[in-house]
Amino acid sequence: MKWFRHDRARRQAPVVPPSEVGRSDEPPRQAPPLLTAGDPALQRIDGDGDTVARLTTGTGPVILDITHSGNGHFVVDTLDGRLHSQSQLVYTDGPFSCRALVNADDRPVRAFRVQADGPWTVDVSPLSSALPCAGHTRRPASDVLRHTGGPGIATLRYEGDPRSDDGGYFLVDTFEPDGTGFLDELANRVGPWQGEAALTGPCLLYARSDGPWSIVVRHLDPPASP
Repeated sequence: MKWFRHDRARRQAPVVPPSEVGRSDEPPRQAPPLLTAGDPALQRIDGDGDTVARLTTGTGPVILDITHSGNGHFVVDTLDGRLHSQSQLVYTDGPFSCRALVNADDRPVRAFRVQADGPWTVDVSPLSSALPCAGHTRRPASDVLRHTGGPGIATLRYEGDPRSDDGGYFLVDTFEPDGTGFLDELANRVGPWQGEAALTGPCLLYARSDGPWSIVVRHLDPPASP
């Protein structure tokens, strides 16, 4: 799925040309369900095909719950106030679901561009909808987790994307718990991989992934026995 390019620094993501995949006459398959903490959406945007949609929730950090139900191409790019392309959140084909963190750095997102071969939905959710990073957590694609414990060692495993020639991309960044700033990069890999990284304390973890991945956090100082 080669959809992600490492652009956290101030690099501008390339503009993706419109898909040449025609609409399929087959009924759309169901996208994998999203798992959230149950908070109501701040904004819902949906469509069927190419759209440029305005983000109406301001410039504060939020999570985008992205779902595509079509069988063809699906691309989501973030745009700044001048509608210049900033970063690419999704570049894939077929039914797909993921979650993305936006406005957690110094590049405010004011809109996003969708190129789709079928129905899609984007729900804008508060940071409180991030899933807890507790025990063994496995996710099918990009997602946002919340670590509330103290210093620990994170074991990360990326299973790879068999549809990609290079095995797919995996990047994990951490941000302040309130999403106000970047903290550290835990992983930046291509193809299946497993390794360890240090967590200094409470944070948001944003994994951008072409395929399934998992994380296990071991606390540096185990809780004392009662």
